[in-house]
Amino acid sequence: MFPRLGSGVIVIFVLMSWSAAQAVGEAGVPSQIIPPGARANGMGESFVAVADDATAAWWNPGGVAFLKGRNLALMHSQLVPDLASDVYYEYLGYTNEISGVGTLSVAVVYLTYGTSVATNPQGEKTGDFKSWEASGVVTFAIPLSENLGVGLSGKYIHASLAPADLTLEKLDGSGSSVAVDAGVLWKIPRYKLNVGTSLTNLGPDITFIDQEQSDPLPLTLRLGVAYNPISSEINNLLMTFDIEQSLVWLIDSATDTRRSEIYHVGAEYRYINLLAGRLGYIYDEDGDFSDMTYGLGFIYKGKVALDYANVPQATTLDRVHRWSISVAF
Repeated sequence: MFPRLGSGVIVIFVLMSWSAAQAVGEAGVPSQIIPPGARANGMGESFVAVADDATAAWWNPGGVAFLKGRNLALMHSQLVPDLASDVYYEYLGYTNEISGVGTLSVAVVYLTYGTSVATNPQGEKTGDFKSWEASGVVTFAIPLSENLGVGLSGKYIHASLAPADLTLEKLDGSGSSVAVDAGVLWKIPRYKLNVGTSLTNLGPDITFIDQEQSDPLPLTLRLGVAYNPISSEINNLLMTFDIEQSLVWLIDSATDTRRSEIYHVGAEYRYINLLAGRLGYIYDEDGDFSDMTYGLGFIYKGKVALDYANVPQATTLDRVHRWSISVAF
């Protein structure tokens, strides 16, 4: 399907290898498995039972039900800074409470693989091209009770890997798909506990050129708990634990092996709701991957948060920096 590979497309396969380390390597569209929000990233990517900002729809659509007013979140991250400077991920999310009805959330994700050089079978350059993925997500969530929220998302995903004039078959190397996410968040104030679950990326394969050149979406089930043992005006401690299970093997006939779960553990300490420190740990047995995450946050008047996270990737790649800003208004 594709032209002979230049440096940018090599990055695609590096990212696919990183996806495998995250236990969804059998699936396509890596943009759908990169977690948004530096706060969540710093907490070991353990956020399913928290989901309390404008990235909530990605983690758990049920969390959107508890978001009041309007919220905005943006994240930027270079994915492989040691290999290419023009490979990066962007996330933009917005939520709006509809009084007496529920909460609406919209989000846009963009992932670029940078510029590649195409060559023919003789090794001659035939042109430059850019590869990218983008998706749009709309979520609606409602509180079934004071402490129980449910949400449902619909998304459209498009990936453009190579233009028709540069592919070997002279056919457009792009594909599109649609998917549904669903989630539930249950708050148990008596025990200072939240319990959440989400099912994401339920939809048909994304197809390139023909059905034989298709990839399943990264269908994933997540379960999580969050415990808030200390909550005062001065000190706040939040502890989280998530289990992530890839379900690609259930829908892809070419993948008949169930992958093991990925475990995520995180903690956040806030001082006078102004400064935050975060730690986390990710353990993936099948991906032969385990490492710490770190993060910091600065909160202004409880409305604006600037967050930073340092997170691992595959063992062959450098750690990456993720920055995000969230605003409640």
